[in-house]
Amino acid sequence: MKRWLLKRSKIDTAIMSKELGIKEAVACVLANRGLAERQQSKKFIYGTIDELRDPFLMKDFSLGINLIAKSIRENKKIAVYGDYDVDGVMSTTILYRAILKCGGTAVYYVPHRQKEGYGLNLDAVEALAQEGISVLFTCDNGIAALAEVKRAKELGMTIVILDHHEPGFINEDGLEKDILPVADAIIDPKQRDCDYPFPMLCAGGIAYKFALHLLQAFDIKDEKLEKEFLCFAAIATVCDIVDLLDENRILVRCGLLEISKTENIGLQSLLEETGISGKTINEYHLGFMIGPCINATGRLQSGKKAVELFCEEDTKKAKEIAQTLISLNEERKTLTTQATERAMKRIVQENLYNEKVLILFDEETHESIAGIVAGRLKESYYRPVVLITAAEDGAKGSGRSIEGYHLFQSLYQCKELFTRFGGHAMAAGLSLPKENISLLRERLNNACQLTEEQMTPALRLEKQLGFSEIDMELAKQLRALAPFGKENPSPLFASKNISVDRLDLIGKNKDILRMTLSEKASGVRLQALSFDGYSQMLCLLKELYPDENCDKILSCGKIGHTLDFAYTIEINTYNGRNSVQLMIKDFRLSK
Repeated sequence: MKRWLLKRSKIDTAIMSKELGIKEAVACVLANRGLAERQQSKKFIYGTIDELRDPFLMKDFSLGINLIAKSIRENKKIAVYGDYDVDGVMSTTILYRAILKCGGTAVYYVPHRQKEGYGLNLDAVEALAQEGISVLFTCDNGIAALAEVKRAKELGMTIVILDHHEPGFINEDGLEKDILPVADAIIDPKQRDCDYPFPMLCAGGIAYKFALHLLQAFDIKDEKLEKEFLCFAAIATVCDIVDLLDENRILVRCGLLEISKTENIGLQSLLEETGISGKTINEYHLGFMIGPCINATGRLQSGKKAVELFCEEDTKKAKEIAQTLISLNEERKTLTTQATERAMKRIVQENLYNEKVLILFDEETHESIAGIVAGRLKESYYRPVVLITAAEDGAKGSGRSIEGYHLFQSLYQCKELFTRFGGHAMAAGLSLPKENISLLRERLNNACQLTEEQMTPALRLEKQLGFSEIDMELAKQLRALAPFGKENPSPLFASKNISVDRLDLIGKNKDILRMTLSEKASGVRLQALSFDGYSQMLCLLKELYPDENCDKILSCGKIGHTLDFAYTIEINTYNGRNSVQLMIKDFRLSK
């Protein structure tokens, strides 16, 4: 059972609606996101790249540009050291290609997930030094690499860190103070003494800004390359699940306009091989089609393969690499399904339902998919999950959290149990000796203060609507609020006392609900779909009719009770015709 929570705002949305010339339901959505003023709302809907903030407001940004530009001019060998996830791949690609465009000598290094793990490692630092690297430029990592940066400095390297993860900290006299590596420049808006007004950029977004200004430092104007960088930043922003507000929203909205017409051969090949070339690309395609293919290389082989794809200029070779990415992603899907089923079986067998933080150990799970499986378990059981698996040097794990539980800070309180760890509020990665797993479970659960209410998923509703308020114009205005994602979810509405005039079971397994809904007060009828409501509807009918064959009731196509529905409002296109369609997210019996 989900909690239905109606968002509240002190803003008069009726007045706001008239002033902005929009439907009141849309004004309500904007108000709920704190966008009451005309200029704020205009920027939210129509914001352009020109409205991005000056990155030189970021601590060490100017210093970082100067150090890399100086290294290029002095022909020093630069290593761009990234990460194996989408954000790491994209920021690596952006920075590597920008340095080459400026005439620099550069290589890129993406650590092997299983052999090296996340971030800088001492062996890689030593190897790069032997290869003549004199400048180490990290992206999407580095903020926690204290020992590795210290060693790189001992080897005479210049170190520039570009990261977006939270730094470690200590408490001194009640004040939190960052623990930072001894790098020459640290660009990370999450540093406590960084005054940049929007700290929620991912590494790809910061790298995009850095690359543009590095090109400017060499008086280079290349619109084609700049658009490619924007596409990469948009993909990174969606796939790293950062807040889709403010600058992140601008990057994604503007990037989506460029992706479908990109001239980058690697990205073109990936669009073609995933079957979405020529279509209007939206945030779903990035998060659920493009992103997983990029991630699959780092999970099952090496993230270098994905960087190689976006740097490739031969169409035939790019096509082959793209096909490899898709093949790896299919393999990843199979492994994920199997691991999730094993984990759920273990939760039942070991009666772990009452634990507030699920700490699971499964030697069979491929460490590269631990985060995905943890995410699925989090959604199923709605509590923080850390899935740990065997590794070459002990155990590795990935965690996913829920609202109200800051995973990084909770793990930080147990930092002595780990050999390595890092992350942020909603996700984290860690390495630890196997013998510390049970102690981690005990300490996290003993310290967890989540309430039962917090561990019940909530649907946050923008507004209660009558069916007479729902039309094509409203659907179009709502779509203008896209791209949707973290902190800017697809607007969710609710209507009460709705009749189900017709119900069909469709799809391959006959488990998708297609309904015709009607509201008695207005007489308006609307079409609706529910992709995951079959089991819920069956349970509801069994409560109402315990002695009846509820499957038979479902197949008759009509429900004899009115229901309350929570839904998003979409535009369905069929045979060239558009119509309004409700996508059902939850329902319950009307009171």
